[in-house]
Amino acid sequence: MEQNCIVNPEFKNEILSNIEKTGEDLKSQLKVFLKQSEKTIDSQVNCAKIEAIYGLTINKNERRKTMKEVNEVREELWGEAMNETKGDTKKAYAFYKKTCSFP
Repeated sequence: MEQNCIVNPEFKNEILSNIEKTGEDLKSQLKVFLKQSEKTIDSQVNCAKIEAIYGLTINKNERRKTMKEVNEVREELWGEAMNETKGDTKKAYAFYKKTCSFP
């Protein structure tokens, strides 16, 4: 003997509608994530190209000089980040990362 579960049709339709809406929301979020991922990958590829060209065309002494200058700038930016966030290292890191991001 089979039992049928009687469900309010409006309730059933609402559940099915919510499932569809959730699916569409997830698809939308995935599209945004994919675009962000593509931009990140493009940026990383471009940085790698720049680093490769730089390493192949600039002599070692110039690279050392540049590395020293870069470290000085990084230390300065970290100090600014720590001041801006009143010593909160987590917030300072986010601030520093944003400041140092390469387009």
